[in-house]
Amino acid sequence: MKQFLSVVILGMALIACQQKKYGAFIVSGRIQNSPSNKILLESLPFGAQQPVVVDSTTLASNGNFELRGTASAEGLYLLAIDNGPQILFINDSKDIKVEMDAHNYKAYTTKGSAASTALHQFLEAYSNKFGPLADAYLQADSLQNIPHPDSALIASVNLRKETLLNNFNNFLAQTIKESNSAAFTYYVIGKAFKTMQPDAIKQLVDASANKFKDNAGIQRLQEIINAQMASDPKVALLNKPAPNFTIADTSGKMVSLNNFKGKYVLVDFWASWCSPCRHENPNVVAAYNKFKDKNFTILGVSLDNDKSAWLKAIHDDKLTWTQVSDLKQWQSSVVDLYKISGIPFNVLVNPQGIIIGVELRGQELQDKLAEVLK
Repeated sequence: MKQFLSVVILGMALIACQQKKYGAFIVSGRIQNSPSNKILLESLPFGAQQPVVVDSTTLASNGNFELRGTASAEGLYLLAIDNGPQILFINDSKDIKVEMDAHNYKAYTTKGSAASTALHQFLEAYSNKFGPLADAYLQADSLQNIPHPDSALIASVNLRKETLLNNFNNFLAQTIKESNSAAFTYYVIGKAFKTMQPDAIKQLVDASANKFKDNAGIQRLQEIINAQMASDPKVALLNKPAPNFTIADTSGKMVSLNNFKGKYVLVDFWASWCSPCRHENPNVVAAYNKFKDKNFTILGVSLDNDKSAWLKAIHDDKLTWTQVSDLKQWQSSVVDLYKISGIPFNVLVNPQGIIIGVELRGQELQDKLAEVLK
């Protein structure tokens, strides 16, 4: 995911120079209680590049200022106080007014720029929604340090985390869908990479590319994402036949994935030594108990190398479905077969042997099962 993000962001950095002439614009207004009289107008290229100074000026005695820029495209800009606070805006208008008090700079106002107003509202909502989500992740992580945490508590905390995550991602997706600004769309998509899966982002980018057909930047972003997703091992599994494997179960009997054709099967890759796997197991157990009578089962595939530890974990975590392992840990044949870079990892396979879900955890797993097992 990090590699996917880095390449996309670098590609986005090239977008600004690919647009048609967009025109000159003026940013003016008043700044009160500024710690410096020097004010900068900076263009903010997508990616890791540093802001580029477009214009600068000195505040008048009453705090008034005027800055000018010429852009080849609608883009992101910073109005920055030298060595002080800064605000983000979009040049979707030729005349943009800004009012700001440096003592409470987040409460700034913009006039004449619908995209800048939408961006400001988004940033406030993002901050309010992201805080509880971050706290939920911290709470879930803290449970991993407890020697024998209560499984019901783990399930409850993970359910809250997944619910907040789903709500947060829905907020991002809705914002992108409703955006009428290409630059604003770029910005929110960049934020979405922190919490959304690549396939969900691809859908949003595809829709945005169709919406902004004349915007070379979004068209280029779509090309970059399509190229990256084609090479992403996890995404590449989706909608493809599940690679077959044959591995011994706990009694030594050889079991093949192909034996499960005709059923929905969650192939769950885990290990007794994997703490995140053990903390996820109550969610998997809950999903199994809820859907096991609806043509659904689970095939557990362990990356253990200690059989006694593996069997003990199966017993302790109440994993009552078929479990297999070649006890080769990361040397297991399934690692390369399924391009596994970390566990827990799973794929959901339909009765025809096609992978219809990848890395489904917590509430997301139950939601997907409820969707297909009607």
